[in-house]
Amino acid sequence: MFTYPPVPSSIIEEIRSRSVAVVIGHVGPDGDCIHSQIAMQKLLQRLGLEVHLVNAGPFSRKEIKKYEPLFAPHVDPQLLARNPLVVLVDCSTLDRIGYLGDEIKGLTVLMIDHHASGSQFGDLSYIVSKSFSTTLCIMQLYKAFDVEMTNEIADHIFFGLATDTGFLKFIGPYRGETFHLMGELVELGVSPNDIFNRMEGGNSFASQQFLARLLLRTQPLLDGKLMLVIEEPEDLAEFNTDQRPSDSLYAHLLGVDDVEVVLYCKIVDTDVWELGFRASHSSSVDVGKISAAFGGGGHRKAAGATVRGNLKELQQQVISRIQEDITS
Repeated sequence: MFTYPPVPSSIIEEIRSRSVAVVIGHVGPDGDCIHSQIAMQKLLQRLGLEVHLVNAGPFSRKEIKKYEPLFAPHVDPQLLARNPLVVLVDCSTLDRIGYLGDEIKGLTVLMIDHHASGSQFGDLSYIVSKSFSTTLCIMQLYKAFDVEMTNEIADHIFFGLATDTGFLKFIGPYRGETFHLMGELVELGVSPNDIFNRMEGGNSFASQQFLARLLLRTQPLLDGKLMLVIEEPEDLAEFNTDQRPSDSLYAHLLGVDDVEVVLYCKIVDTDVWELGFRASHSSSVDVGKISAAFGGGGHRKAAGATVRGNLKELQQQVISRIQEDITS
């Protein structure tokens, strides 16, 4: 059975030597990212540090929207002058934090992540590629520092795991350690059914109409093995919503017979696109590697990249790469 590696002593010593820290997550944060940032903040505060949360956003997912006021969009220059420890969570490449990468130059960086793809960076790292979420990696830091987890912390850690596994749908065999950890969290008062309702409920009617539009616009390619979805610039304005129905879209399309990969192109700005990749469990395609080829990162079955350029040209390049992996 898989066991988490011990947290390096160098990380423990570095954190104990600090008085102030900044915790940063990736752009377009998801549940694992935001809850990892908050859980890490709470840990560092318990250890006596002054901790600031920073994320470039946008906070477009409904399940994390309420947390947006906790996060600053920039690292304050006065804070930078105090030489804070920078903790990057859920990031496989530096560009995943957007413009914040320029703001933290010259500072000591600690990476905590579970993504297998991407290029390692930073001065210190605790990367567990077999972990199903970054929050579970942070749970190991609580254990390493012997800091008791409260119900609130347990809820953050479980929520990150739940969102990154599609509420456990992506967990395969021989991974009993994850369920043991989940058991610890439930014993601390976490309610799995409450978390499921927070993940799946609260959808606006407009977001469901948006989902319907995207499904109708979906293009089956490569003999139906690839599903391509392109968001139009006017979609968000038309449906008057910032709730992108990404998870529901992926789930619907991966449920279609013979589908191996879903590619969702989301508009960010003029000629700037966020590419979302998902692969079916039966597919041998590693979308994490494909995403890395375009400057992104992620897992074998779920990954993303932010790219700049003409969409048609980008589309051809990405589809060609996916085709190579599907036919190999």
